[in-house]
Amino acid sequence: MRRHLKKVRKSIITKEELIADAIFLLVPAFLSFFIILMFDIHHSFYEWPMQLKFIFTTPFPYLLFVPIGAIMGFFVIKLILFGFKEEEEKA
Repeated sequence: MRRHLKKVRKSIITKEELIADAIFLLVPAFLSFFIILMFDIHHSFYEWPMQLKFIFTTPFPYLLFVPIGAIMGFFVIKLILFGFKEEEEKA
């Protein structure tokens, strides 16, 4: 088992890599929260004077979709960086 792990991961995990991964999770989580919040209050923009009206009556959509969006965004960022790395190695 250890031999297979050494084949997959040749170098140790650095502090910079952990910080980058935390940033890669926090940015999509913030964007997911912002998008869900905008969807939640979008009915407020249709009336004047504007008063905040929320669609969701429970925090369940936030608790469900923010982590899902963060994980999906993390994988998209990692795939893009992997693609850049592959292109750099080919050149």
